[in-house]
Amino acid sequence: MAEKKLHFLVLASLLHDIGKLFERGGLFQEAQEDHTYLDRCPTKHNIHTHVHSAYTAAFCDWLEEKFDCLRTSSYREWKDWCSVHHRNDESGFEATVIRVSDRLSARERDEGQYYRKGIHLKTLLEPITERLFINKNKKLAAFHRFPLTRLSSNKESFFPGSAEELGLEVMDNPEDGVADPAEWSHLLTREPLVKEYRKLGEGLLADLEELSRCCPSIAIEDLVATVPMLLERYTAMVPSATNVRHPDISLFDHLRCTAAIAQALYLFQINRGNPLEGISVEDEAKWVLVCGDFSGIQKFIYNLTNKGAAKGLRGRSFYVQYMCKVCADFFLRRLDLTPAALLYNSGGKFYLLLPAHLAEGGLNVRQEINKWLLEEFGGEVYLGLGLAEVTAAMFSQGEMSSAWKTAALDLERDRTQKFREALAPEFFAPATDFDPTKSCAVCGSRSQMRDGDRCETCRRLEEIGAKLKDTEAILTVWNDSNRIRNIIDGPSFPLLGACCLLIKGLSDRKEQFNSLDRIEGELTLLNEFAEMSFSDPNVPIPNCAVSGMYLGKWESDRQMKQDGIPWDFEDYALNSEGIKRLGVLRMDVDNLGLLFIQGLRFARRKSLGTATDPKKGWGEVVVNPESGEVERRPMASISRMVTLSRQLNHFFSGYVPTLLKEERFDRCQVIYAGGDDLFVIGSWDQLPLLAKTIRDQFRTFCCGNPDVSISGGLILQRGRYPIYKGAQLAGLAEEMGKYARRNWKLGSSETEKNGFCFLGVPVLWEDFDLAEEVTKMLEPEIRRGKRGLLSFLLHTVRANKLHVQSLCFVRGLSIPEAWIEIEYGPWRWRTAYQLRRRYDDAKERERWASVLLGDSINGKKAKVPVYTWLELPLRWTEFIHRT
Repeated sequence: MAEKKLHFLVLASLLHDIGKLFERGGLFQEAQEDHTYLDRCPTKHNIHTHVHSAYTAAFCDWLEEKFDCLRTSSYREWKDWCSVHHRNDESGFEATVIRVSDRLSARERDEGQYYRKGIHLKTLLEPITERLFINKNKKLAAFHRFPLTRLSSNKESFFPGSAEELGLEVMDNPEDGVADPAEWSHLLTREPLVKEYRKLGEGLLADLEELSRCCPSIAIEDLVATVPMLLERYTAMVPSATNVRHPDISLFDHLRCTAAIAQALYLFQINRGNPLEGISVEDEAKWVLVCGDFSGIQKFIYNLTNKGAAKGLRGRSFYVQYMCKVCADFFLRRLDLTPAALLYNSGGKFYLLLPAHLAEGGLNVRQEINKWLLEEFGGEVYLGLGLAEVTAAMFSQGEMSSAWKTAALDLERDRTQKFREALAPEFFAPATDFDPTKSCAVCGSRSQMRDGDRCETCRRLEEIGAKLKDTEAILTVWNDSNRIRNIIDGPSFPLLGACCLLIKGLSDRKEQFNSLDRIEGELTLLNEFAEMSFSDPNVPIPNCAVSGMYLGKWESDRQMKQDGIPWDFEDYALNSEGIKRLGVLRMDVDNLGLLFIQGLRFARRKSLGTATDPKKGWGEVVVNPESGEVERRPMASISRMVTLSRQLNHFFSGYVPTLLKEERFDRCQVIYAGGDDLFVIGSWDQLPLLAKTIRDQFRTFCCGNPDVSISGGLILQRGRYPIYKGAQLAGLAEEMGKYARRNWKLGSSETEKNGFCFLGVPVLWEDFDLAEEVTKMLEPEIRRGKRGLLSFLLHTVRANKLHVQSLCFVRGLSIPEAWIEIEYGPWRWRTAYQLRRRYDDAKERERWASVLLGDSINGKKAKVPVYTWLELPLRWTEFIHRT
């Protein structure tokens, strides 16, 4: 019974502020007049405040009527726990847990609160990325806002827009404490957003209505697991608090962080024996932040030869991504926790918030998972765990970054002792289940379990990869797989005791799903299906939990041979323009750890009165008198960090794959995109433009913040060259791109990266744009059959490169020092001579001289001298025109 009560407490926590959505949209208007609902609100001067609590109560009554598990429950008081948290006079342990958790989750809010009539209907969500600060960002305010729409992967509904794009205007300072509005810039819509809020609220109600119609007897634990998906869909773009200087936390992230805190606090206090004892003590470690990270997954993904084919690579990538999800679910199941404990899960990493007394249990679950990983992957993949104690005081503004850092350091220590629990004598016993005369043609394994020339693992992963192009959802079932497979056909694979079925033709599965009794499992809708309303006929719902996930769909419909077989690596190479090569692209966000630990520091402001003065935090920005720099205070709260994690992951896993639907990228495939990085293969000629597009779009998504950047590396290889080698080389190229700026000692800090490496030439992104201009300048000459200048310049840059290498070897110069040494070498007068000899047109001659000798292209000055990276556009042009 205690476990069941926990589910009701978590549901109440997830919905405790949902009334904000309905109040702003004018739904459940009866709550405004019914004293049964208004009594849930506090009063001030005989006037009800926090009226959204009444709307929350009305919604809870509506929800209870829809689901049997709520209507027939012994815990009908869950509605009171949910809606009375703003009253400080509520009685009962559960209501107190939610009240305390709501306060802790909301401690991210900036100083400078105010109240103005109608402000909640004109305020849009502010992007956190615009104010992230390491050393360059000078913005003290955010000048972009997210549109008020349901969450999707479309740029129009997911990217922040400017005031002009969204039709916003700057509101006058309500407290008259900020002399310069540019330091605050509270942008408001001209008209109230009632229609937009109503549309979101009606969408949420419609999905819940359809869920109740399809699954009226859904179990409470499955309802609790499904609600977060719907809340994210309809409240991820809704600001939680609108009466603050910077409304940068979404309602969804506030709700789920409150639920995570409440679940752990509830269990910790229950374990104590006296639930209310010390519940408000600030310095006791009641929580533990757990960081789980799978090391070795990239090596496993790319460890295949070309006989593994592209579908094998995609199958491995998918398998590992979904394995990480199942492992996190296994973790929660073993500890009897709801999914509310999961703060983040992507990119091979997850974060959990657990009650402190379950820390030891978490280590034991890690041991179980690693035992399975050892059997499944032979020691290649390992789950490391980092733990950090959390007190109530640490939920205050900025303190959660210290827990994030402690967990990361503990994770690094854990990685140095991989599989230590498994180091029994039998671990070192010689293996006997292999054939020394044979090996798997794909991964090199000598396991005797082979089908033809492939080991069992590679055969299974190739089958999965081949089915992914049609997969629309995954049904994960625990403990009941045989019964499911008798009803639902389709390929399946085991994961840690669970059976995972790949579902295609989802719209035709309604009858099969209806024939199922309650199952212990979860239906995970993939990609565009995760964005569809439950009322959509293409999305039938089984009697279990439902979630959504982006996996970078395999767009093989456009990349198919005449016999219906998807392209292999060789096909991508053969379909390239110019030289026939496969391109391998890797990109990731620069300094991500630093952004989380140090980036969430915002300007400190003077107070205009006492600590209780309503004008606290409305004063001028505090400036350090010695450095002249703005003083900053840490603001890395749990809600803010979770919001940032989710938004970055959504950019890579949700938005980036949509770019490949464009015709100009029709010969590219996403192998992996999630967390903060991506891996793409394709015909090489399309990938430079794709890399530049992703960089430009990421910069737009981050509102041009100079402290948030992305670096990448692109290499070319033959179609039959081992892909794992290509992945390694692309990783090295990415590192070269990251350090291009540092090598030339550009920027004010070593943390500045923001570069790209292509054809072995590291270049700053700013100069890559200019390199593309050089290729455009060469195009007319190549089309006229004049390759003389290209040949001369190629000869020149190769000679210069050899000269630089010689100077580095003989005189011990660094690469930039060597390039500077030859800046005025013979190549300059030879180049000037060739230009005068080749061009009678003085204008054309001067144009090339400006590029090659003046480092200026179309009026834009290169950051690094052109002659140092000229090899890139020259070889790019040569390769694109090579037959």
